[in-house]
Amino acid sequence: MEKLITREQYDKVKARVEELITEATQKGMLEPDSENEYTREIGDLSKLMADYEDEYLNILPLRKKSPLIASIEEYFYAHGMKQKDGARLLGVNESQFSQIMSGRRRISMSFAKRLRSKMGIDANLILEYA
Repeated sequence: MEKLITREQYDKVKARVEELITEATQKGMLEPDSENEYTREIGDLSKLMADYEDEYLNILPLRKKSPLIASIEEYFYAHGMKQKDGARLLGVNESQFSQIMSGRRRISMSFAKRLRSKMGIDANLILEYA
C-alpha cells in the first residue's frame, strides 16, 4: 500500500500494528535495535499512519504533556533520575532527548523499543502517543 486515503484504511492499519506489537512482544522480537519482519512491518505501517495523520487528521501539537512524556518523567522521578541520566539510559544524546521530551522530535522505532525494554513503558501507550 502506497498511501492511506480513508479513515477505514487508517483504522485497519492501526489495528494491524497493534496486532504485530502484541505478537512480537510475546515472541521477544521487539528488543532494542532488533531488525526482523515485525519491526520492518511495524515501521512501514507506522510511516503510512503518520503520513495520513499529517495530511488528513490535522493534528496540532499538544500544548499539554502527552501521557507518554508524563510516563517517562514519572519513571525519572521514581528512580531519582535527571534528563541527562534518561538520555544515557536510552542511548541518545542530551540534545536529542530534550527535543523528544519537548515534542520537537519524533520518536524513532529503535527509541520506542528502548522505552519499552529499559523503562517498561506500555507498548500501546508508545504506539498511541509516539
